[in-house]
Amino acid sequence: MYLRFTRFLLPLVLTILIFEFGAQSINGGMARMPDAIRVLAAFGLAWGLVTSLSSPLAQLRYAGMVLVEDKRDFWRGLTYVSGLALIMVAVQWLLGGTSISRHLLEGLHAVDSETGERVRVMMLSMLPMPLLRGITQLGMGVLTRGKQTGRISVATALSVAAGLLAVVALLQVDSIRARPIWLPILVLYASTLTESITIVFYLWRFFGRLPDALDRPAITYAAFFRFTWPIALMNFMQESSRPLINLFVVRGAHGAEAMAALTVAYTLGQWTYRWLNELRALVPPFYAELQSFRPFLRYAYWCGLAASAICLLLFWTPLRTVLLEQVIGITPALAELSRVPLQIYTFFPFVVVHRAYFHSIAFMERDTRPMAVGAPMRTGAILIALLVLPLLGVQGATLGVAALLAGFTSETVTLWWLILGKKQLRVWRTRPAV
Repeated sequence: MYLRFTRFLLPLVLTILIFEFGAQSINGGMARMPDAIRVLAAFGLAWGLVTSLSSPLAQLRYAGMVLVEDKRDFWRGLTYVSGLALIMVAVQWLLGGTSISRHLLEGLHAVDSETGERVRVMMLSMLPMPLLRGITQLGMGVLTRGKQTGRISVATALSVAAGLLAVVALLQVDSIRARPIWLPILVLYASTLTESITIVFYLWRFFGRLPDALDRPAITYAAFFRFTWPIALMNFMQESSRPLINLFVVRGAHGAEAMAALTVAYTLGQWTYRWLNELRALVPPFYAELQSFRPFLRYAYWCGLAASAICLLLFWTPLRTVLLEQVIGITPALAELSRVPLQIYTFFPFVVVHRAYFHSIAFMERDTRPMAVGAPMRTGAILIALLVLPLLGVQGATLGVAALLAGFTSETVTLWWLILGKKQLRVWRTRPAV
């Protein structure tokens, strides 16, 4: 049974691991550019804002996996995703191309004008990203429903390879070294376009296997909206937590250095646990056969233990110094600022496996409303932590990661209560006395 789970999830897990490895290439490239700390800080702010705006599209893969059953459903889904993405493109332009950006960056985030200009360049250059991201996620969902998860891994591997080649090529270009913010922009385009084109190719080959129209009414845009709006809200608030954390970190003491350390810690730390999120795809395909949640939870615990062991190996041993100073190429001082934040990530897997398990149950039941409640609870807990922890002496990148862990924990407890906790309480109350 566990072997079947692993065969299904392994391509999806490899997709996450390969993607996170590719993200390290961008950090490594920026760390080797002139004015590396300022470039890392600008990239952290810009990419945090861009991903926050397009975050409602990030999990539309699950809409494709659960709702798209025939070709009519697919075309409805594509129209829905495209409209949503264009709205996000417009908002991104407003935040990066108008006077609002100066209030957002130089005013609210208190960054200097040079860093602010770099952030604006990146945001405007990334305007097509929401549309590319939305189409890609929908295609991944359809392929996952068809048990074509290996195709998704191939697409991600090719995208990372394209990104690595772009880093190697661009590091030697004088015009890029003169304007180093263009390095992550061009690398992200090389990676994203490669993944999108590959997914569209595999989807085109698989599309003929979908029935033209099942013997039922076509799925409505309202059904897509009901399923996706809680996920969209959840992802928006999850991704927005990063700019919120960035705001407190960059305005603290030694803000640029702390922001650079946090950018490195985010990317490297998430590599160890983000793959656990793929457990949310596990329950819907297998529950009808097993008729029990217990096997899924046991399997999730084993995955969580493996992720924590990876954290212990990478962040609590001399391997940490090798990764930070030799592989990524940051300075020893910046590596020391990243040490404690990375070690905090050891505790994330225990929370993430439960969250993914609860999400999977919600997807199976096609009731995503609990996610719309869990997300605000996460944001509230992060804000409280950002206000309280500095009173206890926690500052810089450590403050950011600790607040993120508080948010994860609050969100997971809320999901447990809304999805399983209330049901279990009713069972206990109606159980006959012995």
